[in-house]
This record gives sequence, C-alpha cells and structure tokens, in this order.
Amino acid sequence: MVPISPAWRDYYAELEPERRAQIFQRNLREEAEDGANAYRQRLFSLRYMEEGKKEPSVDRWLWACVNFIQVYSSSRFFRRGGKKEVSQFLKESGYLEAASYGEAGEAALYWEIRNTAKRYFKTCMGSEYRRSLFGLLSPNGADQKKQMCKDVWRMTLGLEKRFDLSDELKLWTTAVHDEYVLTDPRASEQLQEMSRSMERG
Repeated sequence: MVPISPAWRDYYAELEPERRAQIFQRNLREEAEDGANAYRQRLFSLRYMEEGKKEPSVDRWLWACVNFIQVYSSSRFFRRGGKKEVSQFLKESGYLEAASYGEAGEAALYWEIRNTAKRYFKTCMGSEYRRSLFGLLSPNGADQKKQMCKDVWRMTLGLEKRFDLSDELKLWTTAVHDEYVLTDPRASEQLQEMSRSMERG
C-alpha cells in the first residue's frame, strides 16, 4: 500500500471525472505542492480529455482494462501485436513518465491506477456488464466474481508473463491487485487460486 495524504484521498476515491477535476482544483488552491501536481494534471488530461473539448468525455484507462483482457486472450496467436499494444498504452497514458517526478510521481501513478481499477470493478458489478459478458443468462454472484477474478489475472499477471513485461507492469499489477482485494473478503485467496489455475493452463 502506497501512502496517500488526506488531501488527495478524496481525489483518488472519486470515480466521476467532472468531480475529480473540481477536487483537483480545490487541492491546488488549498494544499501545499508535493511535487506531483503537474503529473496529476497530465495523467488526468491523457486519461479523460479530447482535443477541442473542455469537459472530460472519455476514460482511456478504463478502456485499457477491458482492452488488456482482450489483448491477453488474442495474443496466443498475435503475441507481437499484443505486446506492442500494451507498450503503446504505457507510453501514451503518461505511465512511463512517473519516474521523472520521483516518489511523488510513483505514488500519483499508483493511486491513479487504483482509481481506474475501482471504476472498472464497479462497472463489472453492473447489469450492462453482466449482459455483455453472459448474454441472455443472468449469472449468479459466484459466476460473476469468478469471471472478474479471471479478468484481473489476465490484465495483470497474465500480460506480465505472456509479454515478458514484469518490470514495466509491476506497479500496474500491484495497484490493480490492491484494489481488487477490497472487493470481497476472499478476493486475495481467490486470486491466488486463479493464478495457480491459469498457470497450469
């Protein structure tokens, strides 16, 4: 768990982009600079903003969660293209720029990933997600949790192992897992079981 100041806790807990922007501006006015504000602003812009629009209109990081799962699933046959796609996100999202802001930048990136994962998990629990995943069937809670656990493994450890990106994705994997274990008392145990199952093939 990466420490976070109370002033920024609300910012990373909030899931709606418009509200996050308001909290960010409030913190700029009221809180001391910790060395990562410029990086936070850049991450926000790269994640949500589109050219010519003043308000957030997309969530590229949320889409990356969904896309990473698909990349893993299809990369058995198209490995080179899959690795290129993951690396492109790391570059275009600002992920690779964290180190230039020191420990404050690494912390800001970690919590931005946590925020993304939290929004993804909330989406997973929605009826639209369940319908898109299971069609006309209505999955029970156990099926839903099992699928979400499998998706978490695919978008983290699965990508690391398949594309040899353990170093590059280490912070991504840690942050997603740290958020995932909050979704259920048995989430950590379930993820360990899923890891053993997926690695056996």
